[in-house]
Amino acid sequence: MLALSRMEMYLAIIKVLDNWDLITQKQIMCKADLDVATPKDCLSFLVNLGLIVEKNLGTKIVYSITEKGQKLIQYFRLQEDESIFGGTRIHRID
Repeated sequence: MLALSRMEMYLAIIKVLDNWDLITQKQIMCKADLDVATPKDCLSFLVNLGLIVEKNLGTKIVYSITEKGQKLIQYFRLQEDESIFGGTRIHRID
């Protein structure tokens, strides 16, 4: 199996957060079918772009999507089965 590009990883993470709110890095990676060892810099990059937000919830760090991230989901039509990423590992997560 081919490794995902950075862009595919970023979009997979954003797509997970569009369906789930306030989840940990490990949960994101599992739901996105990404390697749990995926660098935290992927999440930091998305936070710096304002697409997702990082929050402290007690002793846990959790993530959620922003309005800007939701606009990106709509732009790439990631909520549709026939998005531009058909045939990749970025898929609907129901």
